[in-house]
Formats: sequence, structure tokens, C-alpha cells
Amino acid sequence: MLAYFAKSISCAILCGAWIGIFLHNAEACPPPQSRIEDRINQPETPQKKKVPRIPKRTVWNLDGGVFFATDGHLENGSCFRISGGVTAPDFFDGLRRIDTDDGTTYLLNNKPVTEFPDELLLTMHLLDFPCSRDLKDTAVRPPLTPELIGSLRLHFYWKHGVALSPVEGSKRTNASVTRLVPFATQANDELAPRFQWTYTFSIQSAGVPLTNDLVLIIESEDHKIAARTAARL
Repeated sequence: MLAYFAKSISCAILCGAWIGIFLHNAEACPPPQSRIEDRINQPETPQKKKVPRIPKRTVWNLDGGVFFATDGHLENGSCFRISGGVTAPDFFDGLRRIDTDDGTTYLLNNKPVTEFPDELLLTMHLLDFPCSRDLKDTAVRPPLTPELIGSLRLHFYWKHGVALSPVEGSKRTNASVTRLVPFATQANDELAPRFQWTYTFSIQSAGVPLTNDLVLIIESEDHKIAARTAARL
């Protein structure tokens, strides 16, 4: 009984002490509202000024026209390279393409232009070319012959985004063929002759936006694509 009474007294003393400490601390501390007001009244930290972002700007010089190149192959094993360019009198000299975050614009002698001239001149070289640059590749492949070239079909398209539309008017204006001289001239009589064909075409382009690409597709006799490339501004 005495032990229980002593324990109750000690608990009462300890509890009173803790309550006293709590009340003392509560009186010593400012009310919560004053702390909130203090935070509100504190001067705002000045924010760092953001450095303005300089827009990206890329300028392309289109003097001399636009050019293209790609490799092609036929099912019989023959390989070739196509290269060439697109020009027009008094149009490409001084033409600039400017790419920015807002899009692409074209300037001709510092004046905005949006469309191709009425007619473009396309020159294409078709060259008998190795299928591989690996010197260990000793596979014998058939050379291009006039008969093979005569069986190929060339198509022109305007490409806008992913859509293709046929060029409305094109005409071959010239064609020539040149025999290639091998590096080993002493074996000229032993090697099969190889050639380069050169063609020029006029392409009707009135009203076509400069953002369109001129696509060239070469098909074999059975309508399989042998090569594809594009002249892009």
C-alpha cells in the first residue's frame, strides 16, 4: 500500500514538473501566428534574371545548284553509281536557305523566294561502279551494257513530306556515253569494257514550293527499284 502511494506521489510530481516545463516554454515562445507573419514580412530574395536564349540559325549556301549521289544495283549483280545536280539560269547563284526554330526560309540576293523557277536543268551521270570497296571481294560481276541501260526506266517525282507526286513535265535534252579507262592500262584489251552514261533533262517546276524535293527513281525491267535519290534544297 505504501509502495503504491509512493509511486503515485512520484508520478504526480513528475507529471507536474513536465506540465510546468511545458507551460513555461509555451509562455516563452511567441504565438504561432507571429511566426507566420514574420515569414510573410521577410523581404523576398531577388530572383536571378534569365539570360535570353539565342535562337538557332543555320544558313546554307546554294550557289551552283543542288547535288545528289547514290549507289544502285541490279538483280544480275551489276552495280552502278548515280550522281548529278540541278541548276537553273540566274536562280541558284545568290540563293540561301535559312533554318531557324520558326521554320525554313529562302533568300535570293536577300529577297524572299518561295517557289522554283519555271524550269530546272538536271544533269545525271550513271557510272559502272564496284559493288564493294573491299579488295578481298573478288566476285566477278557483269558490267553494265547499253542493253541493260536501255531496259531501265527513270521516273521523276516531287516529294512533299512523305507524299510523292509525279513531275508533270520532263524531257531528255541530251545523252552521251564514255568508255572508262582502267587503272591497269596494259590490261585494257583483256578487261570487259565499262562505261559512264551522261543525261540532261529539263524539268517543269513552275509553282512548285522550294520545300519540295525532286526525287529520282530508277526501276528495272520488272519494275523493281534499282536506285533512288533526291535533290534537296
